[in-house]
Amino acid sequence: MASLRIRFRLNPGRKGIALGKLSKQTENIELFLRSLASDLGADDSQHLWLADEFRNSSAIYRAEFQAVVETAKVYQFNQAVSGLTKYEGTSKVKPPFVGTATIERFSALRQDLDDDEKLGIALIDVETGKAKRFAYVDKLQLEAIGNSIETEARYIGAVMGRTHEWNKGAEKPYLYIRELNSSELIKCSYKDEDYDKVAKLFSKKTAVVVVEGTISFNLITSKTEVIQATEFEFAPDFSDDDFNKFFGAAPGVTGDLSSEEFIAKGRDDGQ
Repeated sequence: MASLRIRFRLNPGRKGIALGKLSKQTENIELFLRSLASDLGADDSQHLWLADEFRNSSAIYRAEFQAVVETAKVYQFNQAVSGLTKYEGTSKVKPPFVGTATIERFSALRQDLDDDEKLGIALIDVETGKAKRFAYVDKLQLEAIGNSIETEARYIGAVMGRTHEWNKGAEKPYLYIRELNSSELIKCSYKDEDYDKVAKLFSKKTAVVVVEGTISFNLITSKTEVIQATEFEFAPDFSDDDFNKFFGAAPGVTGDLSSEEFIAKGRDDGQ
């Protein structure tokens, strides 16, 4: 068993660092480390990364994960960080063990860097426990990495759920739908001329509604949003008689089994 440890050098070659800038940089570093820990199957909760061993020459410190992990994960952690410091954003092969969200977090380290400023990152040797030589990344490289990430997918589709909230006074009005399957709140923006259609959806408090339009799926956060809703309908209600009509629609699909036996077998196979 071992610990995840890494060193950072902020504002190298300069005298000190502004407190506000230091706060923002360390916050972004923590978000990156938590995301990478998650990729490796470790706990990504807040306050698990402790900074210590501060030194002069601008700001140098060590960040250590406050939980014991398998030694193999430390090797993976070092390999991933090393790959990121060498990544230019143009290679078709991304650093190993690293998810898209972590690459985005790594790219976000540029947010508080000056154009001519670098960020130093040094790994800790697993065998000796000593810090290796610093590798430096700059704003230009981190921006290239950020630009290489595909963060959004757009398509024409629909969401189904129940009305939750309506903001008709915003500059771009919107409503929230509580999606049936995921229970997530999905924001649906619409045009002013569709006001009456939206109002109709709220006329039935518990009805299931369908909103169609251009959908944006964030590949980093896995969040869905209808950025331009165009159609607003109530989902059709099915009676028990309508439901029963589905049985027998595909004869022979269960073979020699009854419907109940077929469903039970499927549940047993899925365990």
